[in-house]
Amino acid sequence: MKQKSVLITGANGYIALHLARMLKVNNFKVVTAARNSGTDFIMDFSKPSEVASMDIGEIDAMVHTVSPNEGLYTTDPLRALSENAAGIHAALDFCKNNNIRDFIYFSSFHVFGAQGGILTENTSVAPRSNYGLAHYTAEQTIQMFDRTNQVNGWIIRPSNLFGVPAELGKFKRWNLIPFLFCKEAVEKNTITLLTSGNQLRNFVGVSDVCKKLLWILERKPKERIFHAYGNETMSVLQYAELVQKIGTELFDLPVSITRPRGDDQVVGFEFTSLYDNTSLTPKDQLESFVKEMFQVLLAGNKKRSE
Repeated sequence: MKQKSVLITGANGYIALHLARMLKVNNFKVVTAARNSGTDFIMDFSKPSEVASMDIGEIDAMVHTVSPNEGLYTTDPLRALSENAAGIHAALDFCKNNNIRDFIYFSSFHVFGAQGGILTENTSVAPRSNYGLAHYTAEQTIQMFDRTNQVNGWIIRPSNLFGVPAELGKFKRWNLIPFLFCKEAVEKNTITLLTSGNQLRNFVGVSDVCKKLLWILERKPKERIFHAYGNETMSVLQYAELVQKIGTELFDLPVSITRPRGDDQVVGFEFTSLYDNTSLTPKDQLESFVKEMFQVLLAGNKKRSE
């Protein structure tokens, strides 16, 4: 049987490194692309016309993990929005020009804005930020290409990702709560919340997300949008308290929590999927991740001090 080849864009990113490792274990040929060197190809999506015209040979599927950094939507929103819209179109044009039929895009639960209730793939989206709007624009572009039979386009919407980075030296997303709180606890012995922390978050393990991607690649389902959710939903404060508990009891760190007083507007919700089966039931545990993250961070600190 011919080994299937998968192109992963944004290949030096957090989720892409995990995906590449998983696909190799499952006997896929992995081809990597990023805007910097160190990958098989350089693909800079801020230069969309160059990407669209590239010819890189035979590829069976493309997994697109590229999106402008969330901070850029605050510092330079017009640039972020334009790069995202042109970049996703260039990625799809690239697939069309290279006869790549299968395209999978990593979107975000932020397309829902601040909606409550049960959030499934059939729930109407209502972005409330430029970041969510950009992902929604990308989703609509993919669906247009799929609808017109130019590609088979699937969309995966993860919630808040956790999982120890595959390569800590390449990890740049320390601003994300699952990682930030562990890092602050180890380096400062203090977790700082910018709000009172009552807002809820669903947390999904990166292994569970990888499992969903593999299922799509192998099954090629007729449904096109899939949620990657975890089995734990808790408030930001509750997660901080979990990190504090593990740091204090297992690693003897005097971790404290600081937060402003006041009541956040809490929106109750359940982020879930209509299409899961028993093989896709999320299994990753947040507590196990926090313990492992502490071990990795403490080992790194010890190595740097030697």
